[in-house]
Amino acid sequence: MMRLRLALLFLAASAGSTLTVIADEPPSYQQRVAATRPVLYWNMSQSPADQAVGEWGGPPTLEAGAKWPVTGASPDRHPVFADPQQALQLPGNGARLVVDDPGAESPLDFDLGDAITIEAWVKLDAAGDGRHSYVVGKGRTNRAGQPKDNQNYALRLTGKGGRAFPSFLFRSRGPQPQYHRWTADRGMRVGEWHHVAVSYRFGEPDSLRGFLDGGELKGVWDMGGKTTAAPVVDDDQLWIGSSMGGSSGSSFVGAIDELAIHRALVAPEELQARFAKTQKIVDWGAKFAGLPAGQVLVEVYANAPEELVELDDEIGDAPRAAYVQHEFAATAIPNEYLAGGVPADLSTQLVRMYGVLKLDSARHWELLLRSKNGSRLWIDGELAVETPLMSRNSSGHESVPELARVEGQLAALSAGHQEQRQTVELAAGEHRVIWDLVVGGKGVRVELGEAYLGARAAGSDDVFALLGPAGTTSPLTEAFRTELVERLREATAALNTRLRREASAKDDHYWRERHALAAEIAAELRPDTPAPVAGYPANNAIDHFLNARLAQAGIRPAELTDPDAFLRRVTLDVSGVIPTAEEWAAFHAESADQRRSRTISRLLATDRWADHWVSYWQDVLAENPGILKPKLNNTGPFRFWIHEAMVDNKPFDRFATELIRMRGSVYDGGPGGFSLATQNDVPMAAKAHVIANAFLGVEMKCARCHDAPYHPYQQKELMGLAAFLERKAIKLPVSSTVPENPGGRKPLVKSSLEPGAVIDPQWPFDQWVTLEQATQTLPADADQREQLAGLVTSPYNVRFAEVVVNRMWHRYFGRGLNGAIDDWHDSSPLHPELLRFLACELMSHQYDLKHVASLMLNSHAYQRQLAPGRDSAELDLFAAPSRRRMSAEQLLDSLLSAAGKAMDTEPLSLDPEGRRDSKTFLNLGEPRRAWEFTSLANERDRPALALPAAQTMVDLLAAYGWRESRPNPIAAREEEPTMLQPLTLANGLAGMRATRLSDDHVVTEMALDDVRLEELIDRLFAQFLTRAPTAAERANFAELLQPGFDSRVIPGAPKRPRERLRNPVSWSNHLNHEATRIKQELERRVRQGDPPTQRLASDWRERLEDGIWALLNSPEFVFVP
Repeated sequence: MMRLRLALLFLAASAGSTLTVIADEPPSYQQRVAATRPVLYWNMSQSPADQAVGEWGGPPTLEAGAKWPVTGASPDRHPVFADPQQALQLPGNGARLVVDDPGAESPLDFDLGDAITIEAWVKLDAAGDGRHSYVVGKGRTNRAGQPKDNQNYALRLTGKGGRAFPSFLFRSRGPQPQYHRWTADRGMRVGEWHHVAVSYRFGEPDSLRGFLDGGELKGVWDMGGKTTAAPVVDDDQLWIGSSMGGSSGSSFVGAIDELAIHRALVAPEELQARFAKTQKIVDWGAKFAGLPAGQVLVEVYANAPEELVELDDEIGDAPRAAYVQHEFAATAIPNEYLAGGVPADLSTQLVRMYGVLKLDSARHWELLLRSKNGSRLWIDGELAVETPLMSRNSSGHESVPELARVEGQLAALSAGHQEQRQTVELAAGEHRVIWDLVVGGKGVRVELGEAYLGARAAGSDDVFALLGPAGTTSPLTEAFRTELVERLREATAALNTRLRREASAKDDHYWRERHALAAEIAAELRPDTPAPVAGYPANNAIDHFLNARLAQAGIRPAELTDPDAFLRRVTLDVSGVIPTAEEWAAFHAESADQRRSRTISRLLATDRWADHWVSYWQDVLAENPGILKPKLNNTGPFRFWIHEAMVDNKPFDRFATELIRMRGSVYDGGPGGFSLATQNDVPMAAKAHVIANAFLGVEMKCARCHDAPYHPYQQKELMGLAAFLERKAIKLPVSSTVPENPGGRKPLVKSSLEPGAVIDPQWPFDQWVTLEQATQTLPADADQREQLAGLVTSPYNVRFAEVVVNRMWHRYFGRGLNGAIDDWHDSSPLHPELLRFLACELMSHQYDLKHVASLMLNSHAYQRQLAPGRDSAELDLFAAPSRRRMSAEQLLDSLLSAAGKAMDTEPLSLDPEGRRDSKTFLNLGEPRRAWEFTSLANERDRPALALPAAQTMVDLLAAYGWRESRPNPIAAREEEPTMLQPLTLANGLAGMRATRLSDDHVVTEMALDDVRLEELIDRLFAQFLTRAPTAAERANFAELLQPGFDSRVIPGAPKRPRERLRNPVSWSNHLNHEATRIKQELERRVRQGDPPTQRLASDWRERLEDGIWALLNSPEFVFVP
């Protein structure tokens, strides 16, 4: 623990002013503060020894990573200071400066009738919603021997919408003690220096005044109300930067300077004079001179103003992201990542685009500006056109807005968006263009929507063309809009990958050291590979382990599967979709001795690997977001973090660690979403159950409310894990116990805990790893949640690696090396040495799932033929693979992939306008893969809340075992066949989309090609079944398609783009009767399906659709070969 002498200024009540003024020289900032006679004043700009006027209560100490000095506010930016400032750096997680109370009735104690003023300069770097960052507080330290609710006073900053709101807190004493909290109605932007102050006389509730950056604040007593009661007073410590034992949620992340506490109400004019800030002068000439030629520079600012700004207004010190593109358009903003590459919740953002428009002649243009939220466009410093800010909505009774009329070939205005048109005259030459877009705001979601800037000749009927530095580019047609949205989405995804990996690299050194230790441990534990068995095929060490057991049992392994079946199997297992006809042809073009291993390497290198893993971990980790207001055991949508982690091939110990830490975004896709368990009396107990189940193979579900009757786990053990996650002891609520029934039958279950029992953090699995071992690889300031993550993923904990590789084996082989995937109690591994070998491979290769997957997929055991006649003993020895059916996600993705179609559903949101925040309504976006769907149930029986296009996909998923909600984790879904499955595939709307030959169907283009019938039939089988047809199949299809084949093409028939469904219904208007009518009409149009192409003769087209239907509904399509 680092100790430091505090710069204290303790002035007795009778002391005179310390202000000394030299003639004609204005007093310094420090002299002005001293003149108001503080009892504690820490000026961190000078040596503490030079400032220590008096000492009492023992020297103060820096604890848990607090650092002094660091650079503070600059006098160039804040001229109230004469010299550059220094400050106290606080990284959060309990970092603090601790001051002992001198004793009873000390100057730091404030009682009824006492006046207090607290002021400080602060630079807060993180302000998550609901986070209360302590600037300073006396009491509530949770130290041993001190009461927990003894807050004498505290100045805090409360996070909301990315801003920090000053807040004053104390607890009253007496017969009915309670907390009283005043919170300001105006917050500060994070990442910048601010002056904040509050003054109050205890017993006079209307005396509270707050100040921020020289302006007086309004606010409300939003907890406990106003009171004349006396505050709690005792001799507990005063903490700067944290509270409650150093809990993360109360810890300040940033820097503090010029902290003072006064025993008086400092005059408002004096507090207002404490702050000054110089306006930044933007050198627009230099800004535009640095732009890449012919490019638009896009800058994204966090913690932006929630209103439209003027061109010279300050919008932040520096953009958090910057990139260039070819046109004035935007459809998404890049994510913001914390250290380690974890997504953060977004504050209000400002997107600013810059471009130099170069015209070779004068233009008389009509401009088209489209946006979702407020925007402003400047040309040569003059405001040319703007759209207003969107308003927040809290009801459902508004009128349904009329959809904008579709104008010729111009792309339709998306629902919930707005457009403005303006005529301008521009001379030949260069023009500076700046376009601002507000993203988010008070009470609304942070989402950009679609923003386009177009132009056309004034007075013409031409289609507006997108505007870029060189002038107008492509006409903004529906087809071009679709292409542009996809292109910008891919560009944003690539930018996110770069930003994420840059942030992730900050922790790489720590993980390299851990992985080096893991490799050393693995080398000691790795079993010897058995010698090859004569006559038994083997591709790698996996086969040697299996062959030794097979030979011992006298069992011959199955033969290698044929190339087509291998390609389909491995593509489904790695990518989650069947291969295309082009992939099939490319596979057969490679040399036979290398094409299997090359295909495995190629598949493992694609992002589709990530798509296929997400759905698995959604089940295992009980990811359960709700698009309607939260219900029981809803989580945040951490699916997007799972996907990004798999795209990056994040080491799996790091993946599990980040999940357990639960840092980052809660509602916008980060692992913070795992922390949510809505309407759960002990949320962290639910999370402890998931973690133990997923990563340790321990089933503790029964220990949630009582001691487990069939497992050796008591309730206190699960609650002990939960206390790690809670970072403090847990008090057991009555609702988490089984009540006794006096006089009734003796219950089967019992509990060793009573309601109200307090359970401290405890680790019940010392047989795998001890806390002492785990802490060897943890930072010194690791909190208890991070300690649990260290225990679970420790290099010493081989159980973690074994559970992970067993899950992988089960996915690829249909059964595990340990048959019980998530409950290893009373279950012994079928192949313990192979399980240990694979665990050591994972540990010695940086916990790289792809390395282990490559070993498994390249083995002869994986590539063997199915052998339906094999008995259970042979399958346990993996003489042949087990028969597997496609998962629901594989089936839906493969249907649409084979048809060459996109999902084309509505955004998964009941508030597509975005006029409510993410805590109330999520927007999970427009799905592109099946894992992106979620439950569409609105539980209110309101047709206006239906999502008819998405429902067609969900119906098929649900029929094949997909879970609409995931309140609990599972390792494997129910796979019992039902009549509903083939009926849904054969007659459902998802299957119809795959068979209907519309103009966007891949087979439509095949049929339009100049090909022979035999070639078309071969391409059909390759596209849907990944093989060539047999002679009998070719004959059957020829008989079906030969009539009319030569006249199948209709010359001159137009290609019709699929009409985009625009939905003006949102939560704001869903109670209007017109909303129900509109949704019913949308449902009718969805049920009609995609319009068939007019370019093929209808009779012949329908027969070809019958052939496709037969292929899609064959067992061969649905089962993994």
